[in-house]
Amino acid sequence: MTQNMNGRIVIVTGGTKGIGRAAALTLSRQGAVVVVTGRDAKGGSETARLVKESGGDGAYMPHDVASEVDWERVIAETEKQFGVLSALVNNAGVFFVKPLAETTEADFDWAYSVNVEGTFLGIKHAFRAFARGKMAGSIVNVSSLMGQVGYPNAIAYCASKGAITSMTKAAALEGAAMSPRVRVNSLHPGVIWTPMITDTFGDNQELADAFAADTPLRMIGRPEYIADAIHYLVSDDASYVTGAELTVDGGRGAD
Repeated sequence: MTQNMNGRIVIVTGGTKGIGRAAALTLSRQGAVVVVTGRDAKGGSETARLVKESGGDGAYMPHDVASEVDWERVIAETEKQFGVLSALVNNAGVFFVKPLAETTEADFDWAYSVNVEGTFLGIKHAFRAFARGKMAGSIVNVSSLMGQVGYPNAIAYCASKGAITSMTKAAALEGAAMSPRVRVNSLHPGVIWTPMITDTFGDNQELADAFAADTPLRMIGRPEYIADAIHYLVSDDASYVTGAELTVDGGRGAD
């Protein structure tokens, strides 16, 4: 696997914890300059500190992915501080489980605004940045296994992640027509042991063991597994990969 990402500038949204933090650390260890964004200033600053402690370079920037003004600011600041954008990891997202009958319009709108509009805005403004910099860029949209298969009591989340899956394919076709070409792929984690899961279902070994037992590989998903997949999709090893769905779920979707 290609490891040298020296000189590449990557924005990782939702980089304040979980998968985003793991991705930031993995990419920085391979030489990328990583700009971590999110709404949690404490968590984002901690990720940026860990990146620098591991010998990497980058920064934390506050960011509401559902705000077009914020996207314009974050990308402009990234270009000003570090140079031409090389890649974007659209990782920020929200998750909740609620029966359909109890899901309000406000609930649905919240999932849509962050997961769908946030991803759309990221693609739009990253494309503009790649064009300005004449960069053959790469975008990884973090969807979910639940963007490929259904899950009870999660209609809003499944709808939003399914939208990301289809949006990625449309964007990949537009990116392939650009010069230089831009690759766009979606990544589909299964159950990954992060605060998104533990804050919803609980944080204990019994639950982790239950998730592992319900996974064909009999393993609990770790953020590092998803970070490695992100690194692959961003790297030149995936130079012939665009519009693809990469599922990293221990076999749950095949069961």
